[in-house]
Amino acid sequence: MSRLGRYWLFFVIVAVGLALSWGQVGRKTERVLQQQSTVYLVAEATCSPRQNPCAAVAADRALVLGPAGNGLALKQAGFETSRIVRIEAAFYGAGEEPLSRTTIDPRTEHWLLDDVSSAAGMVRISVVGNAMLTVAEFPL
Repeated sequence: MSRLGRYWLFFVIVAVGLALSWGQVGRKTERVLQQQSTVYLVAEATCSPRQNPCAAVAADRALVLGPAGNGLALKQAGFETSRIVRIEAAFYGAGEEPLSRTTIDPRTEHWLLDDVSSAAGMVRISVVGNAMLTVAEFPL
């Protein structure tokens, strides 16, 4: 086999391996999403929750995030609160990894995020229920 043929064979093997591995990732993702339905809420275009309340909405539910003292208050509409298991907030800066995470008890009357870092540029709110997951991202 010529030198060029060996290079060609190597790249073909690598390409087939990558295609097969990404196919497995796609199948696993599809399986996870089928088990737990996920709803992504869309935030308002001019959203700035540190200054004014703003909403992230879908067809049948909404989350509203706004200023509250030293933190941010979170309110909801359209959720069955008895079916909410937990609420998670992850604060992100410039990187892919969250700067901090916090969990809110859904049984409390007021949902408050009180440890908001000034370095955070975005917060991802996840409302986890028995058979559903709702995710909203708000710019900070």
